Amino acid sequence: MSAGRYVDGYHCEVVARSPDAAGEWYVATTWADTPDDALDWLHHQAARLADALDVPRDDQSAEQCQYTTPVPAVFREWTADAEFRAVQCAALADGQPISANARGPDRVCGSADVEVLYSLAARPILRPVLTFFGSSSVDPR
Repeated sequence: MSAGRYVDGYHCEVVARSPDAAGEWYVATTWADTPDDALDWLHHQAARLADALDVPRDDQSAEQCQYTTPVPAVFREWTADAEFRAVQCAALADGQPISANARGPDRVCGSADVEVLYSLAARPILRPVLTFFGSSSVDPR
């Protein structure tokens, strides 16, 4: 954790970005009180995203098959990995940001030529520790 600062919760977000479509969309966001709460929320969002993007193997386009692991599988594997969850929980508790990321073809608008990058992330909200009489130990001005 940064000296002179304390963690005042965790900002969590789900973002879809498409450089090909020149867009960025915030799918969901929340504030969590603890690292466990942050990861619970992210895992729930990962499951929702995986369900929304899932397509039967028979219906996969050639563009989707170019990816080694489809987006839904990436996020399902991430949520199932208890050891990695503990690592990410410890990182958040130590003041470090965490994320899970995947990329694949557009499944929402149906443009197979457009790649979408999905990111589920959490970062601690760091606040300065105030010293006696309200002066900040972080900003000595």
